[in-house]
Amino acid sequence: MLSVSAVETACLQSVLYFCRGFFPQSEIRIDQDCIIYIFIYIFAILVFLCDHCRFGILERCKELVEAGYDIRQPDKENVSLLHWAAINNRSELVKYYMSKGAVVDQLGGDLNSTPLHWAIRQGHLSMVIQLLRCGADPSIADGEGYRSLHLAILFQHMAIAAYLMAKGQEVDGPDCNGQTPLMLAAQKIIGPEPTNFLIKNNASVSAVDKVNRNTPLHCAVLAGNVDAAHILLEAGASVDAENINVSLTELIQYTMTKRAKYVPLCSHCNPKGLYMPQLTCVFCLCCQNVLVLAEAGCLDPRIFCTSCMIKKPMRAYHCFTCDACVAKQDHHSIWTNSCIGARNHHFFVLFLMSFMMLGAWMFYGCLMYWSNHCPMHYMEQGLWGAASALVSCSPWVLCVFFLAFYHTSWSAMILLLQLYQIAFLGLTTAERNTLMHHQRKLPQSISLRQNPYNLGVMRNLVSFFQLRCCGLFKPAIIDWTQQFTSGRDQHVFGHPDMV
Repeated sequence: MLSVSAVETACLQSVLYFCRGFFPQSEIRIDQDCIIYIFIYIFAILVFLCDHCRFGILERCKELVEAGYDIRQPDKENVSLLHWAAINNRSELVKYYMSKGAVVDQLGGDLNSTPLHWAIRQGHLSMVIQLLRCGADPSIADGEGYRSLHLAILFQHMAIAAYLMAKGQEVDGPDCNGQTPLMLAAQKIIGPEPTNFLIKNNASVSAVDKVNRNTPLHCAVLAGNVDAAHILLEAGASVDAENINVSLTELIQYTMTKRAKYVPLCSHCNPKGLYMPQLTCVFCLCCQNVLVLAEAGCLDPRIFCTSCMIKKPMRAYHCFTCDACVAKQDHHSIWTNSCIGARNHHFFVLFLMSFMMLGAWMFYGCLMYWSNHCPMHYMEQGLWGAASALVSCSPWVLCVFFLAFYHTSWSAMILLLQLYQIAFLGLTTAERNTLMHHQRKLPQSISLRQNPYNLGVMRNLVSFFQLRCCGLFKPAIIDWTQQFTSGRDQHVFGHPDMV
């Protein structure tokens, strides 16, 4: 049997002490033959403990910890048990680990993140609240230099961002790279929501980073983020700002030339600044409301709009074009330049019907004109000869024919899709698209007709068009602007504000 050095012996004492917790009656000898088995056993215990932590098996985790496992000991990926509990939203495990001396700001993982960073990345608002109550520091940066608020913006968890700001996080606080959350939103997120959210919370449009002295508008132009650039211009971002290299105007011209992208400087956008709300009292009141709602478990982003700072009614969506929450929103129509929702959806369907009938009538009129004024002999002239005869007969009627065919086609397709969703599903276009997206993540396919808003074909049509027919029908009249959910109900596909 081989001997073991004094240093190796000292290093193994803690391991042996841990093993004696499992085998108190056994005599454990220190030799090189058992070292491998000991470490394999300890590694297996560590793997089992991490798995139990992921799945939230509280009692088994307690057994392993009470047997002597160090709560602060990271696994082979340098991840602590508190990290696994935070990323899987296991509140009871977090409470237990903190009672056993876990370090709430312990760094770990490939990105050298804290458990709070992991919870923010996954969008677990309740876990973020719990970790902050346990003393987590949201100003700590991870390995990429991002602080808590920057991560919430980067992963577009607006409810968490609102809560962090309500807890005192600076909306213009820079990360380790000198970028504010607004710069990060303008540079890395294509879409208006994070930028619009930060602007409404008094984020500075004139702040500059430490390296290149870029403003948020510089970041938006470099990324080709047209939505963010529009919002920043309307909020008063200056096009005369310069970084260490070139002016913003020269940067726009360079971007247009090299990247084939552009930032349209609209005539209605005042580059010198339209407004910058300084309603400090209102902002403080909003922060108070966010704190109360979040800690009461009601700041669910599916039922609370962080752009309007209101509780959304059921089936409502926030339209960033209209900058408002729309009750029972179907879509934003380019034809009416407004949102289609609870109060005008049936008018939109009637508009499609009228438009299709008008196009079909024009289509029929063109055919009748040709049959009466443009005699054609297809069998004798062939296809090319007949087409030439139509052009020479009346080019104007031919243009009307193609225009009527185009508009009749798209209006008929949209009308059929709308009637199918209304009659057979009882859903709006936004709800159907979201449910289809969630359905792809489910292991088993579920029919879209299985939702609480589907009342059957006849009742769906009667309720949608409010048909009474002299009292023969009784439509279900629901004011969708006043229908709210508690946020704790479980619905089909796990989407509380939809079905």
